[in-house]
Amino acid sequence: MRKEAAAVYEFDVLWSGKYYQYWENESHSHGYYQIIAALKGGGRITVGGQTVLIREHGVFLIRPHAPHSILLDEAGSNPQLMDIKFNVADGALAQDLARLPVELDVDFFTFQSYFDHIMEESARQDPYSYDCVCHYFGLALAMLLRSRRSRVTELPGRVSGSGGMRTAGGVELEPVIQFIQQNYISPINLDDLSRFANVSKSTLIQAFKTALHTTPIKYINSVRITKAKELLLSSNYNISEISEMVGFQSLHYFSRYFKNRELVSPVEYRQRYSSSHFYTYRQPIGEVTLHNEADPEEEDLSGPDDGEGGEAREDME
Repeated sequence: MRKEAAAVYEFDVLWSGKYYQYWENESHSHGYYQIIAALKGGGRITVGGQTVLIREHGVFLIRPHAPHSILLDEAGSNPQLMDIKFNVADGALAQDLARLPVELDVDFFTFQSYFDHIMEESARQDPYSYDCVCHYFGLALAMLLRSRRSRVTELPGRVSGSGGMRTAGGVELEPVIQFIQQNYISPINLDDLSRFANVSKSTLIQAFKTALHTTPIKYINSVRITKAKELLLSSNYNISEISEMVGFQSLHYFSRYFKNRELVSPVEYRQRYSSSHFYTYRQPIGEVTLHNEADPEEEDLSGPDDGEGGEAREDME
């Protein structure tokens, strides 16, 4: 949505959405703030190594560059979330936000009222709608800043970050994993990774299989599909745009690989799981950085490692 007016705020609202969380977020960070509020509880959220329950009517603050993830309950309870992302330009406001805990003690229904106004104005897309969005978000933010108490429900056996350097067969995999997670949008092949790790392709493949129970190429595509699933349910980008945004150079291959892994096409996945509303006002500045590896794939889709260039592919026949 395009900002129409010249009003000046101490923040920029980037994105807002209301959706069911059907996927798990691996640990990642980004350069903007995020506030998540739960209309329906379920699962756990980890922010900076601190894990709390996503309880009904919980409100959570994620600061820029803070590693965070969402894990769902084994029973399959999916939380319904209100989500807003924003940047802050004012140093004093940033200092005030830095004093807030991860979980905020606020009047949830007042916050929900402000958020509903934000969504209503976003749907209108009239001139000055963005200013109204900022007005209601400013009220919500002021309410959050007045809160100073936390209601943190710690889980037994507090969960910490990934921790530790992953090595196998004398190969340090952590730098390779970080390289993939930061560059999955670009074409990456086995030659690129072996040169980066300064080892042979066969040595790198064996190291991945030993430490992560998958191959480098499968790992790359796992990261891409995880991100694609998030975009399918939390954006209005079309399938072709999502395919390109997550690093697939061929829409046909993306759709084919997605269906092979998820058992439904990208279109069917969006139709089946999306009961969401979301609005993008401005594109976030900076890249999203992943911190943990995606879940290893159990199936063995053997095929070429595509070491001669182009995108990472697997033979799915």
